[in-house]
Amino acid sequence: MKRLLFCTLLAVRLNAADAGGSAPATLTKEGDLVILTLKPEAEKALRLKVVAVEKRTIPAVRLFSGEVVTPLAAEGKPVAPLLGGTLDEVLRLADLQAAADGRILQAQVQMDAAKIAVERAQKMLSAEAGSVRGVDEAKATLQLAEAAMTTAKAQRNLLGGTLGQSPRRWARVAIYSGESALLDTNADASIRTLGSAKPQSAKPAAGPPTANALTNTIDWYYELPADTQLRAGERVAVEIPTLESKLEALVIPTNAVLHDIHGGQWVYAQTADHTYSRKRIQVARLAGSDAVLSSGPHAGTKIVTDGSAELFGTEFMTGK
Repeated sequence: MKRLLFCTLLAVRLNAADAGGSAPATLTKEGDLVILTLKPEAEKALRLKVVAVEKRTIPAVRLFSGEVVTPLAAEGKPVAPLLGGTLDEVLRLADLQAAADGRILQAQVQMDAAKIAVERAQKMLSAEAGSVRGVDEAKATLQLAEAAMTTAKAQRNLLGGTLGQSPRRWARVAIYSGESALLDTNADASIRTLGSAKPQSAKPAAGPPTANALTNTIDWYYELPADTQLRAGERVAVEIPTLESKLEALVIPTNAVLHDIHGGQWVYAQTADHTYSRKRIQVARLAGSDAVLSSGPHAGTKIVTDGSAELFGTEFMTGK
């Protein structure tokens, strides 16, 4: 908002200068190239900051879409439900867990009754009022109750921990099976929310071996940091390193990138003292606070970071 107000005021000043005074900025056009020349005092008022385009060696990565889920498995036990962000999932799992807890309680009651029956049968046998067969039958009933308890606990463990008690968050990523061989399964992934430039590092997690035959994809899982603010059900962008060595690419600060109404991407390059020209670029991906370019000015070209939006406003608001 401050930048928009500044651009508006700058345009008013330029119009006033055109009416009688000396304009602090002039625009010249050479073919399709627009050159913006600022007077030193105007350049100082804009507080422009200029940096050079860098060519860096960066890890090669592939970009995927992911979903934040809540794992309910205990440590070392990857097979358990993964909750997304829908209420239906929560209610369905809560119903299954309640039924499993009820079966455990039922098995416990049967075990307690069977133990009492065994003790009674043994006492009757000692008092010569019962039979060995009665003791054997009571012990068999106890063994059946114990087996039912073992089964009920195993079924409950498959349903994971109690809802609301798991603070962990994972990112589930569907990867085309033909592409999985190109990716580094042991490398940390970079995860950020859609539209955000600040990534989070996530370690590979041993999740359930799930896949989708219809889309020919397999699921990979990454454990988000303990202090993450992401919630189950959120969509995220996931960058996974490849097994390739590394690649060289042009890198600029993200705040130097401008977008026009058609989605075009631009930067302002300093072509001479106090002289700037708008150059088209194409951003391949974001890497933290930097933008990795697939095309743009050559390495060493000086581009504007702070003040680029004001230059953009100056170019398009002059004379209006």
